Amino acid sequence: MSKKNKFFFMDCSAAAICCDKAQYQEANFFEKIKLSFHLLLCKTCRKFSSRNRRLTDLMEDAKLKTCSEEQKKQWKENIKKEYSGQRTS
Repeated sequence: MSKKNKFFFMDCSAAAICCDKAQYQEANFFEKIKLSFHLLLCKTCRKFSSRNRRLTDLMEDAKLKTCSEEQKKQWKENIKKEYSGQRTS
């Protein structure tokens, strides 16, 4: 591939990385252009990009929350109690 073509094209692994960056607004303008051009030519990467976008949307819609450290500690203690109770029975 000539230098000029390398300037405009990217391989699929680079496209996957760029796709992730673009979804989180971390890709620059030129990376987005290269990705768009790659997606026009590559059906596999278009499919990856579509699924990746759908997964990101589902995660945002799920409104997931993390547990506090205190909750985690309490659950661990409860599990240990239940487990030790089962072993002695």
